[in-house]
Amino acid sequence: MATKVKDNNHREDLLNLGPEIEKCQAKGFSFLIFPRRIEQIFLADTFESRRKRFFILGIIAILMYNLFLFTDREMLPDIYLTAWKIRLGIFTPLMIICLLLMRLPIFARFIDFITDFLVLIASASILVILELSHHPNVVHYHTGIILIVMFGNIVVRLRFWHAFGVSWLTFLLYVLAVSSIEQMPPPVMINNSVVLLSAIIISLIANYQMENDRRVDYLRELLKEIETIRLKKTKAQLEQLSSSDDLTGLANRRHFDACLDTEWKRAVNYRSSLSLLFIDVDDFKPYNDHYGHQAGDDCLRKIADVLRQAIRRPQDICARYGGEEFVVLLPNTFQENATQLAENIRKGVEREKIPHNYSRASYYVTVSIGIASLIPRPGLNQNILVELADKALYKAKEMGRNRVQVFDHTE
Repeated sequence: MATKVKDNNHREDLLNLGPEIEKCQAKGFSFLIFPRRIEQIFLADTFESRRKRFFILGIIAILMYNLFLFTDREMLPDIYLTAWKIRLGIFTPLMIICLLLMRLPIFARFIDFITDFLVLIASASILVILELSHHPNVVHYHTGIILIVMFGNIVVRLRFWHAFGVSWLTFLLYVLAVSSIEQMPPPVMINNSVVLLSAIIISLIANYQMENDRRVDYLRELLKEIETIRLKKTKAQLEQLSSSDDLTGLANRRHFDACLDTEWKRAVNYRSSLSLLFIDVDDFKPYNDHYGHQAGDDCLRKIADVLRQAIRRPQDICARYGGEEFVVLLPNTFQENATQLAENIRKGVEREKIPHNYSRASYYVTVSIGIASLIPRPGLNQNILVELADKALYKAKEMGRNRVQVFDHTE
């Protein structure tokens, strides 16, 4: 039995329920009912399989029910035509309607009760036929009710408490009905009632064991699912840690290099433009020396936040390249758009107004940005993009810092 854990919220629910599920597996569950939240998940996960099973077995039950049209003529010759009308004209159409209702979404949450009703009306139809007949053979017709109860409890596998209620209600209706049948002597009535009672008890014991086993297996599958989720989550966290910078949370140099390789190859194939921003914090060493390393770390985190806010497209890669250097890789981006983005980043850092009394560019922390844009071609090394952006950054530093500089291909 596979659970249907699809969305993140469901996965988180399962992880949160892990200890309770483990406790439930270890100590058992009272009255064949899980704790409320686990029960909800169980019913949701098993709903489609139950609805499919109920529907298919319902069709089989209708066919088997009408097999007794052949025995009605021999066993109850006094009313067999009436019995046929009851079977074919009333109860069979009613059963078909119930099966069709199971397929409608609006009745989806009532499928257990619809199935209960099907079992009950099948039994009730036999009781109606028993009441109408005056033939001596009527004393043997209780076997039909036994078959219906066994079919519902063992084959259809009604949920235990539903099976329990339907079985005892059927038994009560039977006792009330046969008490008024003159053709059934008291000894026969008692014997038939005991036989039906025994069939109910036996089938309920079997039903209980099957449902208990099914629920135990379900808990085992849930715990396997939880373990799988935990492993996947741990793997994702490890992958995140291996590809992200501990200080800023941006991608690290290793991840950037891998992305550059991928995007470079894609740009070669599609002849698309690839742009790179090379960002450096102006006079960061004096900042660190005078304000302290903790302040330096806080400064880098704030700049990383500015970069995150500026990068809008999911395909753009923003990474800490090393120390106070950052890079932004922009697939399918021309120089003009890259320049505009770089200027937004530069202004964004300025707006943070991080005091820097030891900067040669401003009274606040600023950044210089070098830009390189090109259309990669076969045979050209991808590192050329980084080298060109670095040269542009060097030019920006030379020209006074706190500025954006595009690499000039004519130089």
